[in-house]
Amino acid sequence: MKMMKRVLSIVLALAMVVTVISINPTEANAKVTIQSGKKINLTIGKTEKIYVKQKGATFKTSNKKVATVSKKGVVKAVAPGKCKITIKVGSSKATSKVTVNLADVKITSAEPISVNGAKITWKKVKGAKGYYVYRSTKKNSGYKKVATVKKTNATIKNLALGYTHYFKVKAYNAKKKVSAKYSNIKSVKTYKLVWSDEFNGTSLNMNNWTYEIGTGQGGWGNQELQYYTPGDNVKFENGSLVIIPRIAMKNGQKTEYTSTRIKTAGKKTFKYGRMEIRAKAAKAGGTWSAGWMLGDGTGDSRGWPYDGEIDILEAMNGGVPQTIHCEYFNNQSWSHGNKNYQTGLTQAQCAEKYHTYGIIWTEKYIQFTVDGVNKGKYDPSIYSKSIYDKVWGGEFDHPFFFILNCAIGGNAAGQVTMDGWNLVKNTATEKVYEDYFYIDYVRVYQ
Repeated sequence: MKMMKRVLSIVLALAMVVTVISINPTEANAKVTIQSGKKINLTIGKTEKIYVKQKGATFKTSNKKVATVSKKGVVKAVAPGKCKITIKVGSSKATSKVTVNLADVKITSAEPISVNGAKITWKKVKGAKGYYVYRSTKKNSGYKKVATVKKTNATIKNLALGYTHYFKVKAYNAKKKVSAKYSNIKSVKTYKLVWSDEFNGTSLNMNNWTYEIGTGQGGWGNQELQYYTPGDNVKFENGSLVIIPRIAMKNGQKTEYTSTRIKTAGKKTFKYGRMEIRAKAAKAGGTWSAGWMLGDGTGDSRGWPYDGEIDILEAMNGGVPQTIHCEYFNNQSWSHGNKNYQTGLTQAQCAEKYHTYGIIWTEKYIQFTVDGVNKGKYDPSIYSKSIYDKVWGGEFDHPFFFILNCAIGGNAAGQVTMDGWNLVKNTATEKVYEDYFYIDYVRVYQ
């Protein structure tokens, strides 16, 4: 009897449970409520979780190639496109719409590479098959596509001179779907020619240049051997100024070294812009072909090196650097703050053919170039403000003038050897040797 009562009690309890279930629908059969993630926009590789009010939800993507979803409702973007995530709780369903885009492009740099050319560089976008580059002369309107490339940079040529050109980029995938937004905007200024000497005449234009004469103090500060003459060591040939370093030997002894040094000081000075010198250097042993600029004295009254020096071209036996001189560089003061950037050329290479040596000088930096290719960049802003103020405040924010010369011997040019010299006079009592530094032009764009 007791056993029967126990069985009856169990049966009655089970009946009560069934009754409750039938009267109160389970949460599993209630309408699915998406608390967050009903519409999801992602870029490739990014994730977002779908939150559902009900427990026990399952998730399924309509296209795994666009986006995947985990058991916990974490959606991960795979490729550009659209898909749906189906959320199921019991017999109830709901959907979340997912849109996957390429990430927006970030331009890292925009730099001039020639008078009318610019190079735009950006970060790689995951999933991108290529990029569209757009340009305008107005920052906020008027953009037109100027390039389609697969790499992460583009060279844009034939830009109109005298404008600031603005650039932005979009990425695209294999199906030509593009990133949702344009990149950040970077600009490049193109310059107009404001002054030049093309050396097309038969004599030096004295409205532009002055001869420097003599041996200078301490061999022009470098123990150089030459005496600079007032025109005896120049000629004009095929549209080029030719500076002639010369050695005159009497009775077998080196008796006289002469050359030419000219400057635009007091006649033509310039502040900021693009400066270019197209030249073919001398090759003889111990020669030092140079095209450079000095501060005009308005920056720092103490003179060199406090007033600044920019060496656009220096071709000598030890290499072909492009250099700045100032009081401070990188918080150091040795060698007058000298900072060298090697061009990768040798003196012999500079003497084989003409190259175009240049600077792009702005209110913030000096970019050195050779044949339109960027080399070293002098940018004091990467250092402390105090160093920036010291370096830029007196040295490179005022007008400079040009100097063209070819030195012989001394600390920089090194020992004079007879390699590469041309014998132009040979008598019983005298031998004369020459070499030639050709300058096609000096140009200033602003």
